Amino acid sequence: MSEEPRHAVQIEFCVPCDFRPQAVQLTRELLDGWAHQLAEVRLIPSSGGRFEVTLDGETVFSKAALGRHGDPGEIAGLVAARIGSPAQLG
Repeated sequence: MSEEPRHAVQIEFCVPCDFRPQAVQLTRELLDGWAHQLAEVRLIPSSGGRFEVTLDGETVFSKAALGRHGDPGEIAGLVAARIGSPAQLG
């Protein structure tokens, strides 16, 4: 029996800074691991150097707060800590 998707992710990224590739890569990573648990993944074009990630309305990563981009796998790890390890697909 398949579980109802229940989590919402929002990725706000700076367009003038060209943070779109990072946002798209993170979206791919999250969908690869948790697509069956996600009700939505929203990409929010922004400005001002922003790269902010929220899960269910709660900030899980903030470039503004940390002064840096996430390391590879860092944000996915923060998501995993909140909703569980990625599912084995296939």
